[in-house]
Amino acid sequence: MSSVVYDVAKKDEIKAKVIKILNDNEISFELTNCCGCEKICIDLNGENERCNKPCCSEDIIVQTSNKDVCRIHPSEIIYIAIENRKSAVYVDGKRIETNLSLEYWKDTLNPKIFAQPHSSYLVNLCYVEEVTKDFVKMKCKGKEYLVYTSTRKVSDFKKAFLEFGK
Repeated sequence: MSSVVYDVAKKDEIKAKVIKILNDNEISFELTNCCGCEKICIDLNGENERCNKPCCSEDIIVQTSNKDVCRIHPSEIIYIAIENRKSAVYVDGKRIETNLSLEYWKDTLNPKIFAQPHSSYLVNLCYVEEVTKDFVKMKCKGKEYLVYTSTRKVSDFKKAFLEFGK
């Protein structure tokens, strides 16, 4: 049996035990996926709208480059790229173009969750699958995304990714 299959089976077993304990004690709860990753958050008695993990912070309301306004939750951001002097926010198959700078995003988003593999990109570490000297591969809901790395930034990005995994 491979370790991935074992880990999934173990995770399902633990999840079932937690659900049983909550049900046995008549505690109302809701299970939700956290941060676009494989983690599960438990909302007890409807007290929390979102989990309290560092990657689950408040929504950001932005004006798009065509003057529409939209709400973006940081955990839904896969990566942000600078394209044609605008920032393009990639969220679950959608591209949202804003006039905000990459500096704005770096200052706004949690630096423990978002890191820069290249001066033109800011990547959500929750979605990273692989880091090489040439690119970062991310995966969200079965779709793969690739962004370039730069020689100057790749080592700091790898360190951030390793710290994130702890």
